[in-house]
Amino acid sequence: MDYLRTVQLESKKSKDFVWNLPGEFRFLNVQDSAVLQPVKAGIWFNAQMISFADLAKNDQAWKRDFKKVEDYWVKELKAQPHMGKLFGFETSPEGLTEPFADSYTCTIYTDAQKEAFSKFRLKEDPQGLFATGLGMKFLQKC
Repeated sequence: MDYLRTVQLESKKSKDFVWNLPGEFRFLNVQDSAVLQPVKAGIWFNAQMISFADLAKNDQAWKRDFKKVEDYWVKELKAQPHMGKLFGFETSPEGLTEPFADSYTCTIYTDAQKEAFSKFRLKEDPQGLFATGLGMKFLQKC
């Protein structure tokens, strides 16, 4: 949370994007109850970065700052993303930053988890009706 606050305070000088909401956090008791589970069971600290994007000069301004915080949390603190939020920010060679990068999304689960879930999914959804969108990106090979 210290790093998020540092980035938020630094943004006060920016003409492109100023963080306008505080960080949010809570403690979670994760149970070992899902076929696809991104973290081990136990007590976890959950932190969220939130801000109104409409106040940014453009969508790239806030995405760059979100990427900066996410990169620190994931690379330095070994954090796992909240997969119900924006995550996996990546900057393209053209300089555009976007969430849900395939190169990151495919790393959330191990190959063993992907294989176990694929077997479960094929049993429960043999026609592949629900095999679509971001969910399938989690299962792709890296």
